Amino acid sequence: MDSVSVGLVASLLITYGASINNFFKKVTKGIPFIGRFVLFILLYSVGYVFLSSQVVRLLSHLLYGLGDLVLFGVVLGAFIVLAIIAYKGKDV
Repeated sequence: MDSVSVGLVASLLITYGASINNFFKKVTKGIPFIGRFVLFILLYSVGYVFLSSQVVRLLSHLLYGLGDLVLFGVVLGAFIVLAIIAYKGKDV
């Protein structure tokens, strides 16, 4: 279950990572370079790592409670939805 959860979270971060980074750049535009650099490092080291570790743990916990057939459908459906989102966002 952990590897499936990591795959889903990694796919989400790959799909939405550029949008998050662009938003972060817009928000921190007025801050001097050193401040932006420090905030960018914090976003990556604390934000993305913390977010991914917590979401993987939560997703694993949710997936463990599903039966085999339902689990297969949920995982397949989640990856199909992520593929459609990535395709519409021209990430594919």
